Amino acid sequence: MTIMSRHHLPLFSLCGLLFLLFGAILFSSRTDIKYDNTGSQGLVLRQQPQPEILDAFNRSLARPFGRRDHTWQFSSDRLHAKRALSSQYTCLIEKGKQYWEQGVLPAFDGQSRFPNPFFTGGAESQIQDQLLDSGWTSNEDNARLGDHWKDAFRGIAGGIPDDNVDVVRTFLDQSQDFDNGYGEQRATSAQYHGLYIPHNAAIIMFLTISPRNKVQRRRVPAPDIPKYIPRLNQLSDLVWMAWDNLVENPEVLRYYAVERIINQVASPLMDEIFKQRRGGTIDVPWSQRLTFDLESDEGKALFASPNGIAVNWLLIHHAALLGRRMPRVSIFNPGGNNRCMIWDLVPGGGEGSFGEAEDEIPGVWSGGGG
Repeated sequence: MTIMSRHHLPLFSLCGLLFLLFGAILFSSRTDIKYDNTGSQGLVLRQQPQPEILDAFNRSLARPFGRRDHTWQFSSDRLHAKRALSSQYTCLIEKGKQYWEQGVLPAFDGQSRFPNPFFTGGAESQIQDQLLDSGWTSNEDNARLGDHWKDAFRGIAGGIPDDNVDVVRTFLDQSQDFDNGYGEQRATSAQYHGLYIPHNAAIIMFLTISPRNKVQRRRVPAPDIPKYIPRLNQLSDLVWMAWDNLVENPEVLRYYAVERIINQVASPLMDEIFKQRRGGTIDVPWSQRLTFDLESDEGKALFASPNGIAVNWLLIHHAALLGRRMPRVSIFNPGGNNRCMIWDLVPGGGEGSFGEAEDEIPGVWSGGGG
């Protein structure tokens, strides 16, 4: 039998303190949502983890599994990453429910608790001033629609738009120095690039790298990040400004899409759904697409993912113009890891444009595994 020497006691005590600290964090069950225009994640949910995660924690010291899922991986009992991902999806489902019930629905009823300081019914000149004050530059040119999107647009109002006529490629770049109240700051080089298609009331984002993400790469401590990013930094705010600049009636917006999805939350989430619903493959063309509303677990999880958050804020901040909408999301992957997501912002009482593919595989999503 090995007796612990006193030289091991400091390490043992440190481990005990870490155990108590992480235990206090994990057992916290407070739920809190907020909107922070300084660049936070927006709505934030602090949720008590699932019982199996707490049981595993009681068996070993936990270490962070990384930013990809805000859950835990336990090395001592060899829990697989699959289990951690399952916990992540459970949390995303709950977050999506909270976003919808506590954020969007009250906004539809004119009771939003999240006013946006950038939209006060101002003129276009004010919008341009806001862009300039925050160091954003905007450039536009005509472009063509990818073939994988033409398959999708064939079935919606307006049909397939004319290349280089109806498709406007907009580059929003945070390329100029700015003053955000903390003094003069250097440009973050953030990029929000997308295709704006008034002909189909659609937006397709193909590159979204936020100011916060860029500053994080400089290894700036999280509490200090707001000091280095412009006040105007949220994707949903800048997308709406660009859309409002192109069309006379921005409330006609119907479709919001994202392609080339590679972030470490949405990518594994979409892949897991593809594998479970499409026989183990992640190559899912438009003809095999999967469509979900917010009554489904998949829809809630996708709504809470980094690529669904913008839809959430568009609906909250512009409910007075957009009116009541019932979002549905379709996901597909035409190949080459080009994961795509398109939200159909269905007017209340209307019907969605994208039904399930004809050979949809029935079943209940298990939120992990597969």
